[in-house]
Amino acid sequence: MNALADVSTNWMWIFSVVFALIAAAVWVYARAIPQGGASWWVLSVAVVGLTLASTLAGAGTASMLLLDAAALCAVGLILADRSPAARRAGRLYLTMTLAAVLCLLLAERLAGGVKPVYPLDQVVSALLLVGFALKLALVPVYFWLPMVAENAAPMSLVLIISVVDIAAFRELVHFREAMPWVFEQHQAVWLAAALLSMFVGALLALGQKNLRRLLAFSTLDDMGYLLLGVTVGSEIGISGALLGAAAHALFKLLLFSAVGTAENGLGHAVTLADRGLGCRFPRSAAAFVVGALGMIGVPPMIGFAGRWRLYLSGVAWGGIWLGLAMAAATVLALLYYVRAIHLVWLGPADEHQAVSGEPKAVRLTMVLLTVGVIVLGLFPAWLLAF
Repeated sequence: MNALADVSTNWMWIFSVVFALIAAAVWVYARAIPQGGASWWVLSVAVVGLTLASTLAGAGTASMLLLDAAALCAVGLILADRSPAARRAGRLYLTMTLAAVLCLLLAERLAGGVKPVYPLDQVVSALLLVGFALKLALVPVYFWLPMVAENAAPMSLVLIISVVDIAAFRELVHFREAMPWVFEQHQAVWLAAALLSMFVGALLALGQKNLRRLLAFSTLDDMGYLLLGVTVGSEIGISGALLGAAAHALFKLLLFSAVGTAENGLGHAVTLADRGLGCRFPRSAAAFVVGALGMIGVPPMIGFAGRWRLYLSGVAWGGIWLGLAMAAATVLALLYYVRAIHLVWLGPADEHQAVSGEPKAVRLTMVLLTVGVIVLGLFPAWLLAF
C-alpha cells in the first residue's frame, strides 16, 4: 500500500461525514421549501444511503455498483418533476449515466487488476477517460449538466453534484491508485481534459444569465482543477484534489441553497436581470458570496487549502506555464462570480417586486454552513491531519 493509497483510504471517513452533513442540510431545506412529493423523499434517502454505502465499501466492483445505483436513483429525483423539460433532462442524465457505467465496468473487467497487453491497454484507458468524462460532466460531454441544473429542484441538484458526482470523483482517485499506468501513459490527454474543462467551463459560465446554468458551468470549471490534481498523481496533488472535492461539495450546497431560496421567494428563476436580492434575502446573499469565494479558493474558506495544494502540484509537475494557465482560469472564475454578486445580490432592491422571505430553518442552516466552511478554512489541519 503506497502513500497515494493511504491518502484516498483515509479520506473515506471524511467524505462519509461530508455526505451525511449535506444530506441533513438538504432534508432540513426540503422540509421548509418542498422539493417534491413522497417519492422525492424516498429517492433522496436512497441516493444518500447508497452513496454512503459505496464510500464506506472502499474500492472495488461492489462500491462501483452501489454508486451506480445511487446515480440511477438520482435520475428519479429529476423525473419526479413531471414537467416536459425535467423529463427530457432526466432522460438525458439517465442515458449519460448508463453509458458511463458501461464504460467503467467494461474497463475494470478488461483490466482484471493488472495492466493488459497492447492494444487492450489503450482500450481500457479510453474507456476510463470516456466513462469519467460522462460521469463528471467534463469536456466535451458536459452538456447534460446545465440541462439538469436548469430543470431539477435545487436540492436534487445538490444531491447529484455534491454527493453522487463527488463520490464518483473519489472513485476516479481509486482508479488512479489501482491503474496508474492509465494516467502515466496518457498524461497529455488527461491534462488536456483538465485544462479544457477549466477554460470551457469558465468561458461558458461568463456567457450565462441564468444563475443555475452559471453554477453548472462553474462545476465543470472546478472539476478541471480537481482532475489536474489526479493527473499529476503526487501525494500533494491527490490530497489537494480530495480536499478540493470535499470543499466543492459544501460550497455547491451553499450556492444552490441561496439560489433556490431566492427562487422560492421570487416565484421565478434567478437571472442577472434580478437586482438587489441581498436586501430581501440577506442570508442567501451571504451564503452565495461565501460559496463563490470558496469555489475560487479565496482564504479563509476551506477551498483555499485544497486550491493551494493543486497550484503547488501543478507548478511542480508542469512548471510556471501550467501555474499561469491555472491562474488565468481562476481569473475568469472570479469575473463570472463577481458579476453575479454585483448584479444580482448587491445594490437596491426592486420595490415593486413582491417576494416572500427566507424560512427560519433555511436561514439557520445557511448561517451554520457559512460559519462552518470559514472555521474549517481557518483550521484546515483538522482535515489535513488525515
